[in-house]
Amino acid sequence: MMMYLICCFEFSWGAWCVISSLFSLVFGMIDSGYYFYYLLSEWFGLDQFSYLLVVMCILVFASSLVASCKELKFDVYLVGQNVVSMVEMIILISLGSIIFFSLSSWMDFYFFFEFSLVPTFWLILKWGYQPERLQAGLYMLMYTVSASLPLLIGLVLFWLKVGSDNMLLSKSLGVVFISESSSWVWILISLGFLVKLPIYFFHGWLPKAHVEAPLSGSMLLAGVLLKFGAYGIIRFLWMTQVSMLEVILFVMVVSIWGGLISSCICVSQTDLKSLIAYSSIGHMAVCLGGALSMYPLGKMGAVCFLFAHGLCSPALFCMAASNYEVVGTRNVILSKGMLRSFPVFSLCWLLGCIINMGFPPTLNFFGELYCVVSMVWFNWLFSIPCSFMIFLTGCYSLILYSWVNHGVFSEYINATWGVSPRFVYSVVFMTFPLLGGFLMLDFFCV
Repeated sequence: MMMYLICCFEFSWGAWCVISSLFSLVFGMIDSGYYFYYLLSEWFGLDQFSYLLVVMCILVFASSLVASCKELKFDVYLVGQNVVSMVEMIILISLGSIIFFSLSSWMDFYFFFEFSLVPTFWLILKWGYQPERLQAGLYMLMYTVSASLPLLIGLVLFWLKVGSDNMLLSKSLGVVFISESSSWVWILISLGFLVKLPIYFFHGWLPKAHVEAPLSGSMLLAGVLLKFGAYGIIRFLWMTQVSMLEVILFVMVVSIWGGLISSCICVSQTDLKSLIAYSSIGHMAVCLGGALSMYPLGKMGAVCFLFAHGLCSPALFCMAASNYEVVGTRNVILSKGMLRSFPVFSLCWLLGCIINMGFPPTLNFFGELYCVVSMVWFNWLFSIPCSFMIFLTGCYSLILYSWVNHGVFSEYINATWGVSPRFVYSVVFMTFPLLGGFLMLDFFCV
């Protein structure tokens, strides 16, 4: 309710104090003894990994409300005519995500995994910017639903094999996947997670959904919903012992080379939101490779990268929305001159781009470093695509910053009076934890 009032009225210093207090609270509670998996009840359980992602959900949720307060204020006048408002959809997605990361039952896990699709689909269809939002919503629906059936079949087979859907019990039993029939169970379960992640070849829905979604939808989709797939894979690897090196190697190869292709596509993109969406595919590929390497360093890097990307990517979408509000276009060729016109927000662009490219000592740098090192330990040939991917990430991040901030405004664009402070507050709120990443590495030893 407090966040609802903050978004319905002008953003003030008092609102910033409230959100800063929330920030201090959640990070102060991280180091509170969740190094082991604790069953809070029959349905809920927490460890350090799930608790970090819950904290990430809260941060992205608060930032999305602040950044979207103009849209939410406009929507308040229409609440009497509409069945639901945008803020209710945002709260529904956020609460569903927090519950998802806190569940200890596989079948409840599957329910909330699929439940997140409904409010996201409604958010895109109702508050999307262009008529193409219908096609984007259908793409997302078809990809996700098509992969949900194999996931459900795999989870049922896994339940029959273990005799329970409790994660902690499955971990205690030490289930081993070595036979051919067991490998099919692992493949069916992983397929649903890979579409949600997504890796290249299963990514067709993501750029369309990001381009057509409103600001809050893009921030929640990039910061929270994409983490469902990675969380499912890492949690499944935590519960079981997988000895199918050929299958794992194949998934890693497809993921890493797909990430390299996505990085090449980013260099040629002209739409800001599409560029950021394709960069997410490349980053998630590195995260998946680190998790599948089976090394503790790789798992630590994957968790670190998940948290870092969950804050960095929404910040970039927030800045892209500010550009759209100022100049009226997302085309990077036309969106120029931010450095001359709005130097303070140009600094935000600089922070977002250097964090996105993994500049030390940011949290992205350590997450990417640990993932790449673990993949090279797994197979030294991964050093080739990873090297090119790191190079291309630096290229398109610097190109993005140069395109947006240098030059002068196009004479065909009538720029508005300036950048709203709510964008600056949201970007600073999300990038601040990432700049001091070297101080938080012990939180990610899960």
